[in-house]
Amino acid sequence: MKVKGINVFEQHLEKMVLGGAVLIALGIVGWHVVSTPKAKVGPNEVAFPEVDAALDRKAKQIATKLEGTGSIELPAEDQIKLAESSFEERRGKPVSPVGSLARTSPSFNAMLVKTGGAKADVWYYEPKVPALRMEGVQETADALTVEGAKEAAKASPAIAARFGSEITQPKDVVWTTPVARIDLKKLRAELSATDAAANPPRSAIPGIWYQDRAYVLDIVFERREKRADGSWGEAVEVPVFASRDAELNFRGRIPNPDAMIRDEVFQLLGIDDNQEEVLQPTFYETVNQAFVSPELLMAAAAAGGDAEPGEDAGLVRRRMQLQTQLTEKKRRADSLRADLNKLGGPWDDEKERKTEQERKDEERRRKEEERKSGSGAPGGRGPGGGGPGGGGSMSGKANANADDDAKEAKRKATERRTKTAQLRRVEADIAKLEAELGPAPDAGGNKAAAAAVPTLASKDELLVWGHDLEVEPGSTYQYRSRIRAYNPFFARGNLLVDGQRDKGLAAACVLESPASDWSQEIRVSPSVRFFLTRANAGDGALGLGSAQFEIFRLVDGKWRRAEMSVQPGERIGRMDDRAAGGPIDFTTEHYLVDVLEDIAGRGDARGELQQQARDRRPGIVVIASSSRPGHEIRIPAVDSDDPDRAKLRAQAAASSASAAGAGGTK
Repeated sequence: MKVKGINVFEQHLEKMVLGGAVLIALGIVGWHVVSTPKAKVGPNEVAFPEVDAALDRKAKQIATKLEGTGSIELPAEDQIKLAESSFEERRGKPVSPVGSLARTSPSFNAMLVKTGGAKADVWYYEPKVPALRMEGVQETADALTVEGAKEAAKASPAIAARFGSEITQPKDVVWTTPVARIDLKKLRAELSATDAAANPPRSAIPGIWYQDRAYVLDIVFERREKRADGSWGEAVEVPVFASRDAELNFRGRIPNPDAMIRDEVFQLLGIDDNQEEVLQPTFYETVNQAFVSPELLMAAAAAGGDAEPGEDAGLVRRRMQLQTQLTEKKRRADSLRADLNKLGGPWDDEKERKTEQERKDEERRRKEEERKSGSGAPGGRGPGGGGPGGGGSMSGKANANADDDAKEAKRKATERRTKTAQLRRVEADIAKLEAELGPAPDAGGNKAAAAAVPTLASKDELLVWGHDLEVEPGSTYQYRSRIRAYNPFFARGNLLVDGQRDKGLAAACVLESPASDWSQEIRVSPSVRFFLTRANAGDGALGLGSAQFEIFRLVDGKWRRAEMSVQPGERIGRMDDRAAGGPIDFTTEHYLVDVLEDIAGRGDARGELQQQARDRRPGIVVIASSSRPGHEIRIPAVDSDDPDRAKLRAQAAASSASAAGAGGTK
């Protein structure tokens, strides 16, 4: 091997690397031999020979603690740092780097309503619900059906006590209907109003808060009774006497409203028929359907329709009764149609039979396909069948869901059948009423004019009323009213500034109007009422005079009328055995004391003073009651002009017309 040209270092490099590696290896071996190996026991390092002893000590310490035989060393009291002082200090410090958090909701809402900027919180105009105006109080006599009487008893403990625990037959009743007028235009204007002159200026309430519509949740009527001394008693709130769906009775929910009431108001009262039912409630079902809409009565009075208390007034009233029934029936039909549309439409036996057959055929095909697909699997089970872990739980859930769906479908089908049957009956009643009423006098074939019926949202004013069954016959009453409209601020406190939110604007679901003025007085007719129509002094068999009385008696919900002549000493009224429909007892608790000559010359009811014979002098009478002390003076001209007489004559004539009409249609 030639080494020429290779220096000594290069010639011995391999030997030097090998020697260095040997020295490093010897150093490592020597270090292990000289040093003592250690292991980590807990937080400390222990030499290998001492590991067993350390573990043994640790085990004994644990055993001592478990057995509870050891002692616990507590630090000295002055070494314990109490947390109370530091906790109190931290509790008193603010949790936010700023003094108060910014309320951004009203500012954001300001952008939504486009008030001109979002730099400041928005103050909203606070609407004032206008007071109602009392228009009058009308009276109606009829007989509640058994179902109607039961509904009335549920609405009022007083009525329940009057009717008794068991109601098995119709109940004769006389009730009042206070009538007021609501200014819908002014109410809508208040909801959309602004006040730029206020400090700060008041912006309009966002329309979305109340759907740009005035909703009336309740009309409250209050009644007060006239005492014997002429003073008035305390005002009493009249219960809701109305045949309506329970969901439309908001009065019980107004004091403690929940968040759901807002959506229910928008959904239910957004339908005109439902809103009108709150404003113009339908009375309970009665035997004779004698109630007349106050709108029709006022329209007839304005036109002079019932100025004369003759037979024509009875026919006019009978026609108004039919028109009232027609309006209520149409409202009921619209409500039933709306309910049926939600359930899937009116029930059609033929259509439903075909649908059910198609469903059964589809179910049969499905089961047949499942049977075929599962026939090739061992034991007759398809893949993932009913064996362990084969999906039995999911199958059970599916069956349970299917059962629930079937029950719900059955319930809806039953409800559809029931409501469809009700709708058919109501439609038949509508057709009958329309046939009895005949064409409207102003119809003229103008369908376009008939179709242009104003909606509730477009009316400026509206008559509203309630019914009061708690009145006592013979008592005198007055009424006043107030309105409860939906509050646009309800449940929107986070969108109000502090000044308005703290006033409680968002707490109540209604805005209440001031109470109206009291109505005129109304004396509720007792079941027997009489009026003096003529008196003649010196007349009669004994020359003591005679008097002619017109007597009204409520029988089976109808006012029956009779005219009878009475002489001094005789009771006013008697049994009428020749009355249509059977004997009627017109006997009263009053009797005629005397007939005196009317020296003032006021004449009788017919103004026949000049035409009477000399021996038949016009007179006035003195009557007395068998249950009350004292005497009463009656004058024919005053009694004959009594508005109550005209009212009772019209109702009695309407009852006769109704009976004649019913007899003619049989």
